[in-house]
Amino acid sequence: MKNYILLLIALFFLNSCQDFLDETPKGTLIPETVNDFGMILDNYSYDNYISYGQCLTLIMSDDFTIPDDKAYKYASWGINAYTWADHLFSVNDDEDCYTNFYHVIYLCNYILNNLSNAPDGTEFTRAYVEGAARFHRAYAYFNLVNLYAKHYDKNTAGTDLGVPLTLEADPNITIGRSTVQQVYDQIFIDLNAAKDLLTEEKPKYSFRPNQTAVYALLARIYLYQGEYEQCRVAASIAREQWNMPFDYNQYGLEDVNPDFGISGYSYNRWEEADIICYKGEGYGPNEDADYNLSDELIALFDKETDLRWKLFITSYPLFSGEDPNGDTPRTAFWFPNNRGLNIGELYLTEAEACVRVNKLDDALYLLNEVARKRHIMGTYTDVTKRDPEKLLELILDERRRECICKGTRWFDLKRLNKEPRFAKSITHTLYGETYTLEPNDNHYVLPIPLIVTNQNPQIEQNPR
Repeated sequence: MKNYILLLIALFFLNSCQDFLDETPKGTLIPETVNDFGMILDNYSYDNYISYGQCLTLIMSDDFTIPDDKAYKYASWGINAYTWADHLFSVNDDEDCYTNFYHVIYLCNYILNNLSNAPDGTEFTRAYVEGAARFHRAYAYFNLVNLYAKHYDKNTAGTDLGVPLTLEADPNITIGRSTVQQVYDQIFIDLNAAKDLLTEEKPKYSFRPNQTAVYALLARIYLYQGEYEQCRVAASIAREQWNMPFDYNQYGLEDVNPDFGISGYSYNRWEEADIICYKGEGYGPNEDADYNLSDELIALFDKETDLRWKLFITSYPLFSGEDPNGDTPRTAFWFPNNRGLNIGELYLTEAEACVRVNKLDDALYLLNEVARKRHIMGTYTDVTKRDPEKLLELILDERRRECICKGTRWFDLKRLNKEPRFAKSITHTLYGETYTLEPNDNHYVLPIPLIVTNQNPQIEQNPR
């Protein structure tokens, strides 16, 4: 893999200055051709990390808990996140989530700013490179605005503070925060362009976006905006272009402990089943990357028939030196970790939208199609009741089971808190102390990293 010096060093382009090297060291290149740009977009797991996927909020949600005897595994910012502290990182610490998404944005801006003058390539087309860069930029801005800004509300989005928005690859730019509406407007500009540029039916690698990925991301965004008919249409287009959900009955445990292997399961995480577009796991608060499930999430599973529970959740200790009597249920080593776009989530997104626009037959089909392939063959009974309120609850529960560790639960909590029937208080306990997060609390909006606000006073901090 070529080492592109110009792009690997721009990590804080909105709030700090980076010194570019005067000379190109031996063995490195400044990207110039369409192929060079395509290779940057393929560099999913190296320093570029174009396929970064957030896991900052996993431990903040109601899905996981930190047992007292497991707290030592967590970074200090992970404990701060779990207890919803006013600030997660110190003034001297980079926050990987903020930094990495803006790193991705810088890379995409550089490509889009220079693509028109780049010589043609052979492996990558100009259309693909532009479409993929627009997709990745949109994905990054969507995550940033949902992490560091209020949930989208069409009545206030024009004045609610979003995140800094720039389309220029200039690491010396210092600007303030755009509005939530301005950020979403740019996301839609990028995605509407990308869907016409990305036409490949099935990419060679799942970290390469295609038109299906664009429509799947549009469906997710429309869901969070409450635009349910547009969500249903986008999800339906994506679903018809893709495969059916993978049947988990094709997997099998190689040992009673899922940590030791699952037959038929790929070692390369981007080759997991049901991926529409792969986004990596990012940097987590837990050095061992296993998460203990909350009692509430545990109660949602049929432990006798649900293959997600049998294959990917375990009570065996991760290390031999830990309690030999076992752990509380936790995610296993082989837990699916794609934080991008998945077919199961897409089906359930469309199912929810169908209920909300009163297309109940479609909603039932979509819900049952996912759930049937997540249970031991012959044990799942299709849902047939057409009560919209009950059906919506069932879909949301299935979505929660299907999307563990996908990075979407925090965003779901934010949007559902806007509906009184789904608003909830979350309680976390650690070392005898109880912490409570009420619906619509200011702490649902993450603080802008202190290192950012200190270096760029134009960026206003979120209320704590």
